Formats: sequence, structure tokens, C-alpha cells
Amino acid sequence: MKTSKTFLVVLLPIILLSDCSRTNDAVPRKTLLADYPLLSDGKDRKGLNGAMTLTNAPFQNGGVYCNGIYDYSSGPNPCTALSPAIKWFNFKSFSIGADFLVSEKRTQPVWIIGTGCRWLGFYLNADGTIALLYNNANFLATQKTYSLNEWHNAQITYDGTTVKMFLDSVSAASIMVGDGNVKLDYATCGTSDTQIGVSNYSDGSVLNGYIKNLKVYSPQ
Repeated sequence: MKTSKTFLVVLLPIILLSDCSRTNDAVPRKTLLADYPLLSDGKDRKGLNGAMTLTNAPFQNGGVYCNGIYDYSSGPNPCTALSPAIKWFNFKSFSIGADFLVSEKRTQPVWIIGTGCRWLGFYLNADGTIALLYNNANFLATQKTYSLNEWHNAQITYDGTTVKMFLDSVSAASIMVGDGNVKLDYATCGTSDTQIGVSNYSDGSVLNGYIKNLKVYSPQ
């Protein structure tokens, strides 16, 4: 009986410690702020934001198709695929990603955040590489290449010090921000400049291809 009682006393703290280790999970958690599948409508599946503006952007091939024609041009059937300003956007730390498919190599955006300042975006180059757009007209070239006629994921993250670019979850480029390095120019256009779309409202370039699964995350 004495041995049994001693065992129970020793065992109880071990169980409690094990429970504490499970609740204090060290894995970083993120909050999904916007989720636009773009499979059959432009609605945010999270329900936090309004629907995307989709003009001449039919649902095809498992996503939304945009024809590459700028919506302020004189061309026929200009395309618009643009989210509203993302609510509760955290400029100090975020992740933006979307899937895309293109059938030709050309210089074009996959997505850009900020219709006013165009302060960050994921770009494709005509030579088959990808590039990071920042502050409206600056590009960071990479050696990472995309393939035609297959879906890819285009993601950019920012943790308060470094902007990182990923193609299909593989790191492609990074750039330091602040403390004498690059300064992201989102403040110039205000904190509401968080619309995300497939058009560059600076030079008139537009995605000619398909896009789906636009998601925006912020730390929890």
C-alpha cells in the first residue's frame, strides 16, 4: 500500500507537466483575414470583407480568367479582378498568396496590393523568371522560374524586418526593410491602400491568365 501511494504522488506531477507542454504550443499561429477561392463567385469565404470586383473575368479552368486588358484602356472587354480594402490588415506582419496559371511568358503582375501606391506585388517576367515589385516601380529580380499551363502559388510574406518571396512554397528572394534599408511606401497612400488585384494601376499591365485562392494572413 505504501508503494502504491508513493507511485500516485510521483505520477500526478508528471501528468500535469505533460498537459502544460501540450497547451503551450510553440508552433506560430496565423489569422486568416481574407479567403477568396474564386471558384464560382468573388465572395470572401471568411465573411470579413466584401466581394471582389470582377469585370470581364469569367470563372474558367478552376479559377478566374483575366484577359490582360487594362480596365482604363480603350481596348475591348477590359478585365478587373480586385478585392476591397482588406480589413484589419497588419502592415507590420502579413502573408499574401494566390494561385496562378498562365499560357505565355510575358511581363505581367500576378497580384499587387495597393491601387494607390502599388507598394508590393508578385511579378512574372517575359524571360520566365519572377520578380518582387515594391514601392510602385522597383523590382527585385530572381532566378526562380515559372512553368506555363500549370498552377503555381505566388506568395509574399513580411515579418517587420524582411520581405520574402516564394514560388510554390520555395524561397525565391528576400529584401530587408527599415533601419537604413528599403522602406515600404504604404504610408503615403494611407492605411486603406490594401486592395489586392491583378492590375498595375501605374503602368497599365494586367495579368493575362487565371487566378484563384487569394488569401491574406496576419499573426494571431
